[in-house]
Amino acid sequence: MRCPRLLFAALLALLVVFLPVGPVAGAPLATHIPWDPRISIVWPHDGQGNPTPVERSRAVNVSVWPANQVSCTEDPGLGLSMAKNNELLQSLPIRGQLILRSVAGRTFPTYEFNNIPADLLAEPTAQFRFAVGLLGSNIWVHAADPRTFLPHPVVPTSIEPRVGSIDARIQIVWPHDERGNFAPVERAPLVNVAVDLFVHGTLKSVPLEFRPGRIQLIVAEGNGRPVLTDYPAVKTGYIANRQMFPRWVFNDVPVRPGGQYHFLVAVFFGRPAFMSPYTTVWTHAPDARTFLPQPELPPPCLP
Repeated sequence: MRCPRLLFAALLALLVVFLPVGPVAGAPLATHIPWDPRISIVWPHDGQGNPTPVERSRAVNVSVWPANQVSCTEDPGLGLSMAKNNELLQSLPIRGQLILRSVAGRTFPTYEFNNIPADLLAEPTAQFRFAVGLLGSNIWVHAADPRTFLPHPVVPTSIEPRVGSIDARIQIVWPHDERGNFAPVERAPLVNVAVDLFVHGTLKSVPLEFRPGRIQLIVAEGNGRPVLTDYPAVKTGYIANRQMFPRWVFNDVPVRPGGQYHFLVAVFFGRPAFMSPYTTVWTHAPDARTFLPQPELPPPCLP
């Protein structure tokens, strides 16, 4: 999140009152109501709780708010995922805390993940993308410059015939016009998205003959929730280090010129079909920073 210090101060000091400061405990659980989670605040600090500009931050606190009306006291048990740079989206081993907030006279619960290492002071070009699961929430980009640049895609080291879990790595997002000619991001109405599949935890490609049960492009526009799309994936191949490897390409994916998009990939395979949770996140936009200084308030919670 990239906002002026005064805006953070106004948001945190004037509008928000915690009730209480700490986890909600000792209250009976209400009827279970699943959250529709939204990452609403990403607060950069120095790792000791002192606020900093984004480019000087060493850690962040992430506040997840429900978009729907939920219980005031039931812990939703949400998990937060993070992708650093062009690496895979991974679950963080940080447990959230349920907090009650009062904002403008409205009381609702939030789920707080504190002191997440995201050291932009040490790594000024690093990019951190946050999400609740793969399809569970919006995607928040925390970086000084969060546009995805990957001029040298990951090169497979070999082919692994035995496929367990799969890592889906977006290698190329190519913006173009209706005639197939390259166009700059701020003017392109279409993109092609090229994806390579690797055996999880390795740089070994799946075999040339590998056929997933389904491979689908996930698209999140702006601060919206990611959506599974039905754009067809065309299987192709490419040569690297004198060896042929498989690649899947989503051609002519429509985008709004100048808009912000996050691309992920869902791969279904096995019987019964299993969706691999391992994917990179590619941000396509002229300016990909996440701006949400005044998040939309949830409905009042249910006692």
